[in-house]
Amino acid sequence: MDVPARDTLAALTALVRTRGGDAGAEVHTLAALPGHAGFSYSFVVDGSDGSSRKMVVRLAPPGVKIAGPADVARQAKIMMSLADTAVPVPPVYWYGDEPELFGRPYMVVGFVGGFKLVESALPQDDLRRLGRAGVEMLAALHSLLWEPRCAAFGNPFPLSEEMQRLDHLLDRPTLDPGLVAAAPALRQRLYATLPEAARIGCVHGDFQWANILFDAMRPVALIDWEIALIGPTLLDVGWISFFADPGSFHDTSLQPPAILSPDEIAETYAAAAPYPVATEHIRWFRAFAGYRFGVITCFNVMLHRRGKRHDPHWELIAPSAPLMFEHGLQLLS
Repeated sequence: MDVPARDTLAALTALVRTRGGDAGAEVHTLAALPGHAGFSYSFVVDGSDGSSRKMVVRLAPPGVKIAGPADVARQAKIMMSLADTAVPVPPVYWYGDEPELFGRPYMVVGFVGGFKLVESALPQDDLRRLGRAGVEMLAALHSLLWEPRCAAFGNPFPLSEEMQRLDHLLDRPTLDPGLVAAAPALRQRLYATLPEAARIGCVHGDFQWANILFDAMRPVALIDWEIALIGPTLLDVGWISFFADPGSFHDTSLQPPAILSPDEIAETYAAAAPYPVATEHIRWFRAFAGYRFGVITCFNVMLHRRGKRHDPHWELIAPSAPLMFEHGLQLLS
């Protein structure tokens, strides 16, 4: 059960007054925001000095272990570690887990006005220009010193651990054999061609157009840091390239609108990065992104069909899983 709106307003009022140091502050206009891995609301704070600010509160989901995507305090620390860098993030005001407020961890950030390219009616040339600016921002994120940010992101996450996690999902006998038929061959090829000395840095983990807010000129906020990590930076490049590749889906209506092609993403990233970027490494991470999403698709389809997690949307994606594995093999051939 979610926290009732009146209780959320009361808790926000108490939070703003105590942590913000304004005993006369008033909170109003609470509105639910879309998203996952928690509950998010925008709200307005009227200060006793006549000021007014719009903010966002994100709450951890109720009744789940506070770890991974549910660890909103970790997300707050990650964004705080990126303040005053070339990577725009929402300003973090407060985070914590005081039980008398929401009964679960929370973070409060500033509301950033902007739009998403996948929802924009801008001319194609403007979308492409902004898309390139988004990829350049990604290179800026990957260029940051990662060692000082381990306290927020956590210790480096080896690529081998993610491969092993996917092995655990793929090797379940309850997966649809028709969907996963080509997956073992791709897995073997990925292991055989694992990039040596892949560059390590700050990784967003879910870098796609839906997680970037823009104004007319540039990106204004990179949001949704639930699965950020210190790891191989090309994970992000492979991920956004995968969703831009029509060879990965049987029905392109299931993909986000294409802003840039995979080749354009690679070219823009390589030009912006102040370090060498190997083309064959980008192809490997594109194939790995397809393998990763394909395995996750097969696993979630299994959970849905067995009644363990109702989510019929995965049935729409399921026919694409074989293509993801086959296209990954093509990329590595």
